[in-house]
Amino acid sequence: MAENRVDPTVAGLFLVGFITLVFGLIGILLYGKVDGAGALAGTVSGEGGSLAVIVGVVFIVFTVSAIRCGNAFAAALFGFVAVALFGATVGLNAGSMYLFVVFAIVFILFALVAFLIGAPKLLAILLFFVALLYLFVGLWVNAIADDGMNNVFGVLFGLFGILAAAVALYMAFALSTQKLPVF
Repeated sequence: MAENRVDPTVAGLFLVGFITLVFGLIGILLYGKVDGAGALAGTVSGEGGSLAVIVGVVFIVFTVSAIRCGNAFAAALFGFVAVALFGATVGLNAGSMYLFVVFAIVFILFALVAFLIGAPKLLAILLFFVALLYLFVGLWVNAIADDGMNNVFGVLFGLFGILAAAVALYMAFALSTQKLPVF
C-alpha cells in the first residue's frame, strides 16, 4: 500500500507566522508597561494553557512529518522551534536572558546553514528575524527593572516578531499557491 506523505513546510511557515505575530504584537502592545513581563508570560506561558507549549507540540508533529517526508532540514528546524518555544515558557517564567540568547545563536546558525545549502534566501532572512526576536525578548526580560530599556527592547522584539511573521506568511502563501516568487 502506497502512502501519501505531505511535506509540512507550508503549514510550518503558517504556524511560524502566527506565533511570531503573537510575540510581535505583544512586544508592541507592551510599550511603556512595567508589568509587561507578567503580561507576556501570562499570554505565552500562562496557567490557563500555554500558547507556546501548544504550538511547540504542533511543531513536534510537523517534525515527525518532515522526517517521514525525508526533509531533514525542515525536521531539524521544526524540532528546534519546538524546543525554543518550550524554552520560551521556561525563560519567561524564570526571567532568564541567557536561554533566549542561546536560542538566538542557534537560529543564526540555522540561517547560515539555510543560506549555505541553497535554501531560499527568504528562509535565511526569516530565521535571522526570529533570532533577533529571541535576542530582544531575552534582553527585554533582563531589562525589566529599567523602564527605558524595557521599552526599547520590547518594541524591538515586537518589530522583529512582526517582520518574521510577514516573511513567514509571504513564504507560506507563495509556496502554497505557487503564484508568488520565493527568492
